[in-house]
Amino acid sequence: MRQKYNIMYDFLIVGAGAGGCSIAYFLQKSGKKVAIIDREGVAGGASGVAGAFLSPLPGKKNSYNSLVNNALNFSIDFYKKLTPDSIIQKGILRVPNENFKTSKLKDNHIMYEFFDKKKLQEISKSFRNIEGYFYEEGAMISPLEICHKLIDNCDFYQKDLKELKFKDGIYTAEGLKAKNIIYAVGVSKPLIATPYLNISPIFGLRIDVKTTTKVLFNIHKSITISTNRKDNLVAIGATHQRHDGAESECVTSCANCAFYVDNEKQQIEILLKQADELINLENLEVVKIYKGARASIKSYFPVVGKVIDFYKSLEKYPSIKNGTKIPPNLLTYFPNFYMMNALGSRGFVFAPYLAKILSENILNQTKIPDEISIEKLFYKKAREKAKK
Repeated sequence: MRQKYNIMYDFLIVGAGAGGCSIAYFLQKSGKKVAIIDREGVAGGASGVAGAFLSPLPGKKNSYNSLVNNALNFSIDFYKKLTPDSIIQKGILRVPNENFKTSKLKDNHIMYEFFDKKKLQEISKSFRNIEGYFYEEGAMISPLEICHKLIDNCDFYQKDLKELKFKDGIYTAEGLKAKNIIYAVGVSKPLIATPYLNISPIFGLRIDVKTTTKVLFNIHKSITISTNRKDNLVAIGATHQRHDGAESECVTSCANCAFYVDNEKQQIEILLKQADELINLENLEVVKIYKGARASIKSYFPVVGKVIDFYKSLEKYPSIKNGTKIPPNLLTYFPNFYMMNALGSRGFVFAPYLAKILSENILNQTKIPDEISIEKLFYKKAREKAKK
């Protein structure tokens, strides 16, 4: 990756996680000059510590699991073409839990094979007394390899961006100049006011372990256990707590976050206990611990699009607060400022799919689906404000 100053970029992408690197890829492929800036480095935040499991979402068909499964199919194919050696597709076994009971897993719109206890014991004596539903689409990737590959032909700058300036159609930041900004920073503090986007961190923990047990496919219950990777390690991960409520942001690194510092040992013990309820991992040794906060909103839907200036739009059209339907093209937007955020715990499932949608919106004015649009959140927040 090159580093060049005194160059005019078409796009400056803030955030070098799954989302930022993916949109950088599609824009660069279209012939645009692209730079990425991130204070932690490439995949230095939540994306780099993710288990990066690519899993289908079962259940009766609805708008959310349709989005997830469409994104999954697109992204698996995308990763295979991008760098085949960075993806391991051996399927995933979903074991019923409180959120996905047997009835929900059976009444399913996607293909699966039921593995009863006898079948699993025939596959491997290491399985505990469990049964589950097997999906061939399940896979996992190497986050760092993927993110670096995505931005091979872009310029990267490791800097902590504190301020953006806009003048005469040009953004300046940390000595860089760009015509457009794409913000993909997860739970970090936004550089512009977006009161309709209340991000909640979902705290996650992953451990890599050595084991002599051969794990033939990924396993998911309330945690996920990976198949053996190329380095023969097995990843065990979970998202632990979601903090809804007031808008929250990361102000320190995960290594220094009180949530992890105060609870790390206990969380690891819980992970290992839950893993042992699924499979016997013999000669187990914890090799490395990863911590990261994923960005999510209450609905769990990700958000992409051009960023609306909330206050100027309401000042221009105050009747929006009373339910008047003002067309999106009449709203006031921050100039040439776009966002991809709230990918949650499915960052590497969503990222290429959403990046494709956003790039086509920017380059060809293709409409963004309503369920992931910023406009949907804007209208909802404006009407909530009127009720208070």
